[in-house]
Amino acid sequence: MQLHAFPEKNFPGAGGGYVQVPLFRNRLTKLLLMKLAALLLIIGLELPAIASSQTITIHERNIPLEKLFSKIEKQTGYSFWYNVKLLKQARKLDIQVSNASLQDVLALCFKDQPLVYNIVDKVVVVNQKEVVATAPVRIGVTGRVTDESGLPLPGVTVQVKGTRLGTSTDANGKYTIQVPENAAQALVFSFIGKETKEVAIDGNTTVDVVLKELVTQQQEIVVIGYGSVKKKTVTGAISSVKTAELNTAASTNIVQALAGRASGISAIQSSGQPGAGVSLQIRSNPSFASPGALYVVDGVIINDNAGEPSSSTRYGSSGVDRSPLNFINPNDIESIDFLKDASATAIYGARAGAGVVLITTKQGKGDKPKLEYDVNHSFQDIFKFYDILNTKEYMEQRNKIGYEKWMFDNKIAPYGNTDPATVTPFKPKYTQTQIDTTRMQPNAVDAITRKGFTQQHNISLSGMANKTRYYVSGNYLNQQGVLEHSNFTRYGGRISLDQAISPFVKVGVNVIASGSKADNANVGTQQNEYSGMVLSAFYYPATMPLKDAQGNYPINPDYQNSPNPLSFLDITDYTKSSRLLTSGYAEWNVIPSLKLKYNYSYDQSASKRYAYLPKSFLYGARSGGQASINESNSVSKLSEITANYTKQFGDIHSIQALVGHSYQVSDWDGLGLYNDRFPTDNFLFYNIGYGTAPRPGVSSYQNPTRIWKSYFGRVIYELADKYILTASLRRDGASNFAANKKWGTFPGVSAAWIISEENFIKNHIPAINFLKLRAGYGTTGNSNIGGSAFSYYTSNSPYVFGNTSLPGVTLDQLSNENLSWETQRDINVGLDFQVLQNRISGSFDYFNRTIVDLLTKVPLLTDFPVSQVASNAGKTRSRGWDVNLNTKNIVSNKAGGFNWSTTINVSHYFNSWVTRSPNALQTLPKYEAPDGPFNAIYGYVSDGIFQGGKAAPAHMPGILPGGIMVKDLNGYDTNGNLTGKPDGRISSADRILLGINGPRYSFGFNNTFSYRNFDLGIFMYGYIQKKYNSDLASSFSTYAQLGQFGWNVLSVVKERWSYDNTTAKYPTGLNDPYGSYASDSDYWLENGSFLRCRDITLGYTVGHGLISKQSVLTGLRLYANVQNPFIITKYRGIDPELQNYLAYPMSRSFTIGLNAKF
Repeated sequence: MQLHAFPEKNFPGAGGGYVQVPLFRNRLTKLLLMKLAALLLIIGLELPAIASSQTITIHERNIPLEKLFSKIEKQTGYSFWYNVKLLKQARKLDIQVSNASLQDVLALCFKDQPLVYNIVDKVVVVNQKEVVATAPVRIGVTGRVTDESGLPLPGVTVQVKGTRLGTSTDANGKYTIQVPENAAQALVFSFIGKETKEVAIDGNTTVDVVLKELVTQQQEIVVIGYGSVKKKTVTGAISSVKTAELNTAASTNIVQALAGRASGISAIQSSGQPGAGVSLQIRSNPSFASPGALYVVDGVIINDNAGEPSSSTRYGSSGVDRSPLNFINPNDIESIDFLKDASATAIYGARAGAGVVLITTKQGKGDKPKLEYDVNHSFQDIFKFYDILNTKEYMEQRNKIGYEKWMFDNKIAPYGNTDPATVTPFKPKYTQTQIDTTRMQPNAVDAITRKGFTQQHNISLSGMANKTRYYVSGNYLNQQGVLEHSNFTRYGGRISLDQAISPFVKVGVNVIASGSKADNANVGTQQNEYSGMVLSAFYYPATMPLKDAQGNYPINPDYQNSPNPLSFLDITDYTKSSRLLTSGYAEWNVIPSLKLKYNYSYDQSASKRYAYLPKSFLYGARSGGQASINESNSVSKLSEITANYTKQFGDIHSIQALVGHSYQVSDWDGLGLYNDRFPTDNFLFYNIGYGTAPRPGVSSYQNPTRIWKSYFGRVIYELADKYILTASLRRDGASNFAANKKWGTFPGVSAAWIISEENFIKNHIPAINFLKLRAGYGTTGNSNIGGSAFSYYTSNSPYVFGNTSLPGVTLDQLSNENLSWETQRDINVGLDFQVLQNRISGSFDYFNRTIVDLLTKVPLLTDFPVSQVASNAGKTRSRGWDVNLNTKNIVSNKAGGFNWSTTINVSHYFNSWVTRSPNALQTLPKYEAPDGPFNAIYGYVSDGIFQGGKAAPAHMPGILPGGIMVKDLNGYDTNGNLTGKPDGRISSADRILLGINGPRYSFGFNNTFSYRNFDLGIFMYGYIQKKYNSDLASSFSTYAQLGQFGWNVLSVVKERWSYDNTTAKYPTGLNDPYGSYASDSDYWLENGSFLRCRDITLGYTVGHGLISKQSVLTGLRLYANVQNPFIITKYRGIDPELQNYLAYPMSRSFTIGLNAKF
């Protein structure tokens, strides 16, 4: 019998343990028990004699104590009373006894065990042995506890970890505590409203601590534009990212680090060029004139005209697409908030149609100066690049395509029935001897690539002194790209000061200054250039050396318009840029509930691009050297005044009201110089006037001054901490519309119900910690079409009078006084939740977005001087949903224990037309539905490769063997309408919807692990159902590429169809008459879905014990990072995120670094 299995209650027992006895609820039973106890007391006096009369025989080895007790029970009739958990602490026994007494056997059982026993009425009660400890040696520890602003915290509980020893701080935040020498060497500090903090003692006798505010997920502050609120009271669709969650240390651009980090946010780096721009899209915006997301830095709308000037040389005809946020050091950013729906973005009105990105930079904290230094070094290699033919493969494949062309021209099987003996024999381009003996030439692509290198240094000083909060930082970035002649250097600094002049007045200033220099690699079609480094290397004949014996650059004799790829490295082309963003504010608390604030900002950017094409470069040689200097300058001035009223009425009503006025002026101008025919290359562009071009180029350009005048307001009403209503209104006036269309009004309204505050949830479903339902509607605008309401003239058209060419003026743009705002209308419904003690949290949003009066260009009559005019036409819709999910998978209660958390986000959207303009309907192909998908891909359905040897399909007469067949699915009647039936021929009627140029689903997930001093982060993201036209199609288009022009091609050309490879994967390289249909078919349409591992970071934080003896060092973290380690995709091109297959390739980087705090 094991009495521990009964209902039980604990009472003190012998040896400091406890006895478990049944619970008795009946008074009569209790009286009987009292009498029974007296009887047992009398009998118990005789127990030792009775126990000693029992004999026990046991012979066992390695027997658990519980089984041993069972054997004793059977031989003696005694029962054992114990807690099963106690026996788990006991060791197993070897016991050999014969006819031994119970007392002797029990003595053996409990010898050297952490247990004791006591016998009560033939019941052996087992308890835990009481440990008698010696008085420990104690160490005195003193210190001071303050908040983040440096003020002392009285009443803070200070406890020795793992003990009941504790004390509290006095009025000055000071404490003294005696710590046992053998106790856990850590103190735990706790205070209501502050984060509990554990600090290792590590032998120190003084331990000072700063406690941070305790911020739960719903108490987090979210920036909403012209203010901030607690996350709990947010009513719109807003996603937030703290830079502490990002690996900004290894990122050269903050937008680059945002890819896949929040639902509804797409950040794609379409070029690997150092300093290149990263496209950021918030949800989906089916518009032809989308301006991109609006960036607001510390409340300042940054100037979006700060672009890079173009160069007027032929191989520099467009500037590199630099990131608009290159001037901001990622390490200076505290948080980023994304306003996604119109109820949230309406406060920014006309420029918020594509969403708003609110960037908050770091500010000074604490009363003591804090110095932080971060340094890292990275090494890059090309993530993936095309595999082209080597020298021998090139010669063999050129012979083969030539032989194929000879067979086709002479109609030899499989292209006809001609006897080869009756025609002129085929003469190969290269003999077999030449193929066998020709020296292997270096790969031209390898010649223009290299290992990349990046180094970054960031330093910051922050704190507070004499009511002045300060943050000062500096940064340096040097990036060497994986293509030769591509480098990017950035240097900058930031100063942020906030001064409390009085209890009612505060002023501040924020200055961000940045400079950069970029060596521009002319990469070709990515920059809209006729040719470029990558293209030339890709096509360069594999039999030719990159330099001849004299050091000159050979040119392809079969195609003399393509420069030698190595000669691109002789080009001098770089850009110098500077950016200054200065803002200041004055804030006056008129009364406790009313605050007035004035902001002024000045945003200035300047950029100069210098380019020179020397005579060693093909087109430099043809023009005697080309030089150009181009510069651009932009200035934006913003003045804003706001009044913010916050008031609590009674216990359940609160209101926040905001009104404001904004006035912004933006100017942009530029200057370009061009000359050629230089006597020497040594002048470069420094003496551009020494060129002798017949018509040197001098041009200046200036965009019209843009003026924005706005009035805005917002009211947030909260009832009983569970019902929230937000209403906003903005009225914008823009100078690029005619007087009668200048103003636009953009309202937004949203509401939220915190369901978890209702009693039916709060009191009955404890698993739900937080549940909020949101709904909103709003409108925003778009005016991103330049000054298209007005007519403009240009002087770029010369007129010839006799033999003289004179500059002339002609109409460049036709006005449209009826042109007005493009308007976006959003409906959003969302749900925020936290369950299971906040172990699982997240949000779900559904949105329905409609864009009316699309801004577009409408074509005019062909004989009109201007080909098109700006107009409002059409209506589109975007529907979709966003999901965010955060889980704390493993949470350790011990300091340094194992923790694992996961964040997941998924987005889905679908864009479609609602109505199109009358002009668009007139030119809309019959196969395309007026209300079909936006950015749809229409094409033909492939039907395999025609093998020849039999009659060609009836609807494709004359198709070559090896050509791609397409299906005859539809036809036209005599009126040009679709019949819905095959008509026996291939035409545009056979085109169908093949896919959409854009992902249907995007996702990202991040796993964070920590154990002791180590932390590990693994971040991945990707797209699903994204379609691309394959890059491979270019290698199979015509015979001209390899056979006629002698261009090199992809090595997969070996898998093309030929007379001796009729089961090939790819079609013939000959010019098939149906090739245009095939190239526009699903044969070359690939699935661009992918899963990319974006970032793996491993960090180690050095323990306090190793740095405690250092007088200034307070923290040290070492880290290693890998970016772009791998990608999972079926896409056969270079990268599914690159928009052009000849773009600057993406790279994989390996980073090591350290972060030190003082």
